[in-house]
Amino acid sequence: MLVGTAPGLADAMTPARQLQSFALRLLLILLPGLLAGGLAYRHFLDSELAQLARANEARLEFYRSSLIQTLEEFRLLPGVIGLDSRVRSLLEQPGQDGLAEAVNHYLEQVGADPAIQFVFVLDPEGTALAASNWRDEFSLVGSNYGFRPYFEEAMAGGAGRFYGIGVTTQLAGFFLSAPVTIDGRIAGVTVVKISLDRFEDAWRRSGDLLMLTDRLGVALMASSPGWKFRSLRPIGREEAETLAHTQQYLYEELPPLRAADGGALVPRAGETRVVSLARDAQPFVSGARGSRDYLLQAAALPEYGWQLLFFSELTDVRVLALTGAIAVGLATLLLLTAGMLMELRRRRLLERQAARVALEQIQADLEARIAERTEALTEANRRLEQRVTALKEAEQILTRTRDSAVQAGKLAVLGQMAAGITHEINQPLAALTTLADNAATLVSRGRSDEARQNLGYISELAQRMGRIVGQLKTFARRGEEHLSAVPVSDAMNNVLRLFETRGQRSGLDIRVTCRVPGLCARADPVRLEQVLLNLVSNAVDAMEQQNEGALDIECDRAGDAVEITLRDNGPGISAEALPHLFEPFFTTKPAGKGLGLGLAISRLIVESLDGRLSAGNNADGGAWFRVSFPVAE
Repeated sequence: MLVGTAPGLADAMTPARQLQSFALRLLLILLPGLLAGGLAYRHFLDSELAQLARANEARLEFYRSSLIQTLEEFRLLPGVIGLDSRVRSLLEQPGQDGLAEAVNHYLEQVGADPAIQFVFVLDPEGTALAASNWRDEFSLVGSNYGFRPYFEEAMAGGAGRFYGIGVTTQLAGFFLSAPVTIDGRIAGVTVVKISLDRFEDAWRRSGDLLMLTDRLGVALMASSPGWKFRSLRPIGREEAETLAHTQQYLYEELPPLRAADGGALVPRAGETRVVSLARDAQPFVSGARGSRDYLLQAAALPEYGWQLLFFSELTDVRVLALTGAIAVGLATLLLLTAGMLMELRRRRLLERQAARVALEQIQADLEARIAERTEALTEANRRLEQRVTALKEAEQILTRTRDSAVQAGKLAVLGQMAAGITHEINQPLAALTTLADNAATLVSRGRSDEARQNLGYISELAQRMGRIVGQLKTFARRGEEHLSAVPVSDAMNNVLRLFETRGQRSGLDIRVTCRVPGLCARADPVRLEQVLLNLVSNAVDAMEQQNEGALDIECDRAGDAVEITLRDNGPGISAEALPHLFEPFFTTKPAGKGLGLGLAISRLIVESLDGRLSAGNNADGGAWFRVSFPVAE
């Protein structure tokens, strides 16, 4: 019987051992799976938090920059208001009739901007003399704000910044102030109050949880209405006394806004951490149960002593991390099974084959695209060459046109000088006739010394006529530009000799000053003299109606440029004519006196020589023209 019972006991124990072995194997599979899931949850949570923090940094910086930009937009406005003559007169003579009303109207116009709540002017005791809301029931006029920090800071000579609730209107806003200095003393303060309500509205519409806190941790603005005017940390006794004195938050009790563990929520600038808010501190939640976790990020506004806080609820982040952890745990369990390993291996082989086929297809497509792009590039090069050829032809046409215009300008100047040239040559011709007759008479009488002296005079007159004709030929010659080192003093002498052919009128004084001896400009001598002659002629024409005309010509070096400045004491250039001075066919001369091409051609010549031509009016009357060319080293 013992032999018969042994097999039965063995069969009965086999399922128990199998169950025990299965449980052990299951435990060996579950434990690594749970451990992998836990580690994956931590990893995914940290990764999601880091990704959320990076995304929020850009949004936080956007909100911070937008707020600073709005505040700085009006930073200079109080100082500008203080420069107004009406405001300054009101501060000097507060009781003068009509001044307060005029300033009220002026401030009302300034405060028309939707972002501005009020604009008002305070006397040295802090009493409002005028305000933009002088028509309203809660007008600021007559109220005293000497206890406000923005008034004290402005009276100390600085620019005031202060956020608070208005004691008269009970409207919160940001105050900007500036002192009004008259004759070295501070006669009053101008104040602009900016409304930040539109920022809160924008924050609420965006769905982001934002809070702006001051140096005491009090929430000035918040996207959640329940957060506004709540304190992130306890307020000390001295701080409470200061708030009571300045009435910054008026009748607000400033209840605390704490974390779920009862601690303070005051963050450091640039800090990123996870906080848990208690039920009564949660935004937009009525009757919520328990606490909720948020990712808190802070950005500092050091110039105002503020911090901008960004809260991001972590419910979705935790769900994503938990989902990823579950997926990792399941994958780990599956990877511990032999069948899954084989399946994964098979899939990998299939994926490799598919990737190889896809790669081949991509390479084929890439080669086709390269061929298309090469053909397109070749066509683009061909079109570019055509455009370059057309551009060169256009440049040649422009050069020919410019040369024609310059030559026309020369001929116009020569035509204007015709009368003067005739007078200048007729005088030497008459003198030559007289001297020749005298010389013949003196020779016949044997007075050879006097005859020789007359012949010397005849030679000088002939040389003078030759110089006049030679300069005119040089000036009228048409040719290509030949850049060289042109002595500025020699060029001015040639120009003045040419100008003398027009005939000097009485009462005209032309003075030339060259501050740098031997100064040379890199230019074409003929074109340079043409420009200078045109400028001298225009200056003398402008002083035609004056009994005494003065033209000062200064040659100097300014860095790498030679500057020639002509200043006259004429009537100057009108504001209407100044913008059009260098336009072709624009002239201020009477009909028949000019075509309006001289200055246009002169600028064209100067710019072709890498120079610059400009004009303006002297402070003491008259006009100035300045032409500059590169220095010839």
